[in-house]
Amino acid sequence: MAPVETLGVDSPVSETGQLISTVLTFGLAAAAIVWVILLWRRERIVWPFFVLVGGTLTCLMEPAFDHLYGLWFNEAGQWHLYETFGSAQPIWVPPAYTAFYGGATILVVRTLARFPSMTTVWKMWGGLVVMALAAEISYVSILDVYEYQDSQPFVVAGYPVFLATTNAMSGIVGGIVIYRLVPYLRGIQRLALLTIVPMAFAADLFGTGIVYLSVRHGFEDPNMVLVHLAALTVSGGILATIVLMGRILVAGQPVRDPSLPAEPLPGEALAAARAATAAATPSAASAPDAASSTTDAGERDAPLVGAGR
Repeated sequence: MAPVETLGVDSPVSETGQLISTVLTFGLAAAAIVWVILLWRRERIVWPFFVLVGGTLTCLMEPAFDHLYGLWFNEAGQWHLYETFGSAQPIWVPPAYTAFYGGATILVVRTLARFPSMTTVWKMWGGLVVMALAAEISYVSILDVYEYQDSQPFVVAGYPVFLATTNAMSGIVGGIVIYRLVPYLRGIQRLALLTIVPMAFAADLFGTGIVYLSVRHGFEDPNMVLVHLAALTVSGGILATIVLMGRILVAGQPVRDPSLPAEPLPGEALAAARAATAAATPSAASAPDAASSTTDAGERDAPLVGAGR
C-alpha cells in the first residue's frame, strides 16, 4: 500500500524560528510535566498523567490534519522527527501537544470541578481560542516554521482564524468528559483516559469538519464563497457540541475537589440508598403482627373500662 502524499510548495524553514519554537514548546511541556508531578505528590492523584500522555499521543493525528486542512511544515532545514500522510513533522510538535492538549485539558478539568457552570465552560473555551490564535499566528507569520497553503477561508496574518475554534474544542470537550469520568474510574480503568483527548480531536476536526472537508476536497478549484460557508459549519458544529455537553454534563453539578476523589457509581449510590431505606422501614411481613398485637391489647382492656363505669 502506497503512503498518502501531500503536495506542498516547500521553502526553507527559519533557523531562528525553529530554534525558538523548539525551546518554547519543550519548555512548556517540561512545565506541564512538573506541574503534574507536583499534583501527584501534593494530592496523591494519578489521572493527570494519563491525560498528559493522551494529549501527547494526539500529535499522531497532526499529519492527517495537515493533509486535509492544507498545513505545510517547511521541510528545507527542518529538524525532522517523522513523516506520515506526506507531512514531515518537526521535533517540536509532540511537546507542543503535551503542553496544549495535555496540560491545558488538565487545567480545564480542574477548573470545571471548582466552578461547574456554562460561564466557566465559555471562559475556558475563549481562553483556549486566544491561546491558539496567538500561537498559530506566531508560528506562521513571525517564526516562519509552517504555513497554510492553497485557498484558505477567513485568513488573518496567514492563519485561517476559524481553526482556532477547532483547536480549543479538543481541550474543552475532552476536559468535560474527563471531568465527569475521573471520579468513577478505578485502577486499570484509568487507562481509558488516554483516548479521550485524541477522540475529541478527531470528532472536532474530522467530525464537525466533514462538510468543510468535503467541499475543500470535492472540487479541483472550489468556489471560495462556498468554502467560506462550509468553514462556518465547522465552528457552528463546535459551538453546538459545547452547548450540548456543557448543559448536560456541567451545569448544575455540585462543586467538587479539583483532585476529583473517587465517588460511587450512580447505580451503586442508588442501590445503597434503596438498601438504607429498606433497612429503616418495617417489612410488610411484620405489619400484620403489629396490628394483631394492638387489637389483642384493646380487647383485654375493654372489660376494665366497663368496670370503671
